[in-house]
Formats: sequence, structure tokens, C-alpha cells
Amino acid sequence: MSSKNIISKISNNSSNSVRKSIKYVKQIDTQIEKNVGYSTKHIIIGVITVMIALYVCMRIYRWYFTTGFSNGNGNDNIVVNYSKSGNVPVMKRPFLNLYCVMKDGTEKASNIVFITHHFTRDDCETDYNKFKAEGILFLGLSSYSQFPGQIVNPHDVLNDPKHKAYTYDYFKLTRGWCTVFREPMNQQIFPKDYPRINMAESDFANYEQHLPDPDVKKEYDFIYICLKDNDKCENGWQSTIREWEITKQCLDIMCKKYKLKGLLLGRINCQIPDNCHQLMELTDFQEYSTFIKNFNKCRFVFCGSMRDASPRTVSEGICFNLPILMNKNILGGWQYLNEQTGEFFDPNNIENGFEPILDKFIKKLNNNEYTPREWFIKNYGKYNSGKKLFDFVKSVFKEDELNIKYDEVQYMKPGI
Repeated sequence: MSSKNIISKISNNSSNSVRKSIKYVKQIDTQIEKNVGYSTKHIIIGVITVMIALYVCMRIYRWYFTTGFSNGNGNDNIVVNYSKSGNVPVMKRPFLNLYCVMKDGTEKASNIVFITHHFTRDDCETDYNKFKAEGILFLGLSSYSQFPGQIVNPHDVLNDPKHKAYTYDYFKLTRGWCTVFREPMNQQIFPKDYPRINMAESDFANYEQHLPDPDVKKEYDFIYICLKDNDKCENGWQSTIREWEITKQCLDIMCKKYKLKGLLLGRINCQIPDNCHQLMELTDFQEYSTFIKNFNKCRFVFCGSMRDASPRTVSEGICFNLPILMNKNILGGWQYLNEQTGEFFDPNNIENGFEPILDKFIKKLNNNEYTPREWFIKNYGKYNSGKKLFDFVKSVFKEDELNIKYDEVQYMKPGI
């Protein structure tokens, strides 16, 4: 209903109420005249009735124009400027809020929002334009495979270079970028002099919550996560991302020669190497609260992924003080590997190169030479990564564009 119609309706309702009240008073006056005398009681009743009618009309009017037309109830005619407001909405992917942790310990959603994925739906463009008009500013964040580059997974709809998602210039839509790729790949993807920083969502793994528990028995040597794509265990998006075909070669060696016991999450009832049947436990998909408890039952994380941009299971495993055995060609997550945290293996040389790496890894593991959790706390997590992100934001955006004051902020973090 338009505001004009509502005003008209309210006016009519008000007039009707007033007319009825006046009519009622006149009827009283007529009756009084017949009785040749005036009653104070009847006059007071008439006046009160008129006042009540006017009060009700005013309440209705105020409700419509303060609550009924507020932005919180979806009126698109009210333009919100989030650069001046603290009420930034919670975003849904591909958008992701950027939060400020203030010096007083409170958290506030800034009017800076990440784009984490190609625009695969029409409403992505619609939402972007709407948010931009309302004072939202944008950064890019590489969280999904090769984004903002071409997706190479053949089981991904974005593998088609003619997909509408590639008609957008994501560098014109954003002011800067948090990338996870190595420098040669960064130079291929990003325009020269475009503001960027190497930073991933997985950098913010919460080591304060993900704590090693020495009272939990180590039931497995390693944990490996690879969800199945269908009940037939056919190759698809998940198995391609996790490099299942290459991983099976590694698992066969780990089981046959080294007798390592493993926990494979997500591929229950799927085929595994023959040598692993007695040494590996397979589970179905698990809710996060159940899944995360498995790290304390294992000694290290095996990561066979190559097309993964931000492997949170790797940084979470490190928080539980588990070293990582990782595919050296992984898109993101490579930044966590060093002499303190684990070893790389070459997926192109499994037959001759995997065993020497595994020998070194197992020896250091048994001698407790890896200190992944300690290293992660010193270099990543919400404090270190959050301050680094905050510095990057200050280099890209002017303070008067934002809904926060820089000197009130302690650090920043993505809303994960």
C-alpha cells in the first residue's frame, strides 16, 4: 500500500471517528434539549470519546511512519548509508563480512565486505549493486579454488570459460585482494600494482579453541578427509579437489610398507587400496562438532589436495599440534609448511620420491621434532593475521569511508 493511500485511509478513519463522536454528542444535546436541561456527565463522555478517537488515529499514523516504513522491514525506498551506520547486515556467500575487534573487546561488522567466489547467480550482481549504493566497500578473498582465475576442476560448472561468471571484472568490483597463491601465479592473475596481500581464511584458525588433549588416546597415525561425491563413489568434484587418484598411491605405500593406521573421513563404503583394508577406518560425513574431535585421536594430517585454496582442516590440524604431510602443488596452505610443521611430497614422483619423504617425516614425528602449534601461534591466528589484515585495510581505504575509527580497532578478521 502506498504512503498516499495509507494517509488517506488514516484520514478517513480519523474523520469517521470524529464524525461519529460529534454525532453522538449532538444526539446527547438533542436529548438534553428535549428534557430542557444540560447534563455535565453526557458532555464529558462526548469530549472523552473525541479525544480517544484522535489518540488512536495518531498512534496508527506514528506506527506506519516509524515502524512500518523503516529499513528493517524491507522498504527499498529508504537508502541506508552503511559507512555512517553500525548496522551492517550478515552477508551470505559469495559475500563475507569483515569484522573489527575493537580495543574494548567488542566486535563490529565494518562496511567492508569480501567477495569470496565468482558471481554464479543473478542475485549476486543485484546484491552487489544494492550494497555498493548503500556504502558497502569490497575486497576480494581467494577461498574457492583458483578464484578469481579460471576454475580447472572438470567437475565444476565454472570450468566452462564461457560461463557468465567470467563476464565480471572482479578487480573493478573490489579495491584490493587477499590471495593465497604463490607469487608466479599471483602475477599471472592480478593486474600490475593492484593492491594485494597473501592471506587466507584458514590463517584465522582458532588455536584457543582447538587444543591438544593429552588425555585422548592416539588411535590412528594419520587423518585424511575426502568426501565421496555420490553413493557409487564415482569421481566428482570432491575427489578431484582432494586428488583421490594420487592419494590412493600414497595410501598404498603408507599401509603396505609402513603399516600406518589411518582415519579416512567421508568415503564410507568406497574402495580403498587392498593393503589398507585392515589398517584404515572409513566414516561417513560428520558434523563439524563431531569431526573436529578426531584430530586428538591422530598423529598427523595427510593432505593430498592440489586444487584447494584455503584448507582449514590443515590449519586446524596444526592447532592440535599435528604436523602435515602435504602435496607440494596445493594452491593454498603451502604457507604453513616448513621444518617445524611438516613435509611436502611431489605428486608427480610418487613411485620414486614419496618413500624418502615419508622416511624423513616419520623419523621426525617419532622424535617429536615437529612443533606445528607453537609455530602457528607465533605466525598466524586471529591476532597476528588480524593485525596484518588491519594494516592492509588501512593501506587501501580512507578512514572517512568507513563506519569505524582506526584508532578504536585492535585487529580485523573475516566472519568465518
